[in-house]
Amino acid sequence: MFPLALPVNWSLAHTHHVLAQFPKLKDWVCCESSLTVRVKELGVSFSVEVLNQSETVLTLEQQQTLKTTDRDALIREVVLKQGNTPLIYAQTLMPHSTILGSEERLAHLGNQSLGQVLFQTKGASRGDIECTEVTHDSDLATFIENHLKQPMHAPVFIRRSLFSLNNKPLLVNECFLPALTEAL
Repeated sequence: MFPLALPVNWSLAHTHHVLAQFPKLKDWVCCESSLTVRVKELGVSFSVEVLNQSETVLTLEQQQTLKTTDRDALIREVVLKQGNTPLIYAQTLMPHSTILGSEERLAHLGNQSLGQVLFQTKGASRGDIECTEVTHDSDLATFIENHLKQPMHAPVFIRRSLFSLNNKPLLVNECFLPALTEAL
């Protein structure tokens, strides 16, 4: 099942025409601060569940997005939960050259949120936030509906951002699950 294949057609989140119809969700998708902090602010017990952490071979599109010549990367897939309810599915791609030196700690986060590291580290910056809708025929939709048991009655959005940590790239993808959009 893992790693999950993600969409390939992205547009800038702040100009996405369908997302504009959901202002509360758009506020979350376009948020430049940590989603970990926002989920924690919802007031119930916060946790990170690691679904997968493994080696992967980057596609050409992923290499271009990451601006790397690395072919190999570490992929980490987690869900951010409020209580027992998954609210965010996140997938991070970290080229091997990114997790060398002081950034090696990224490969050993365990159940710690990546956001806790990224947003508290000097030398970390974020590129544009892009988003797209999750299509019903995708691996991600199957995972959301069959594994997480969250029916996709309304549009489900995923965003991605290229981060730079001390000039080393990592690509963070975050899907806003139906349980979150229903709670907004």
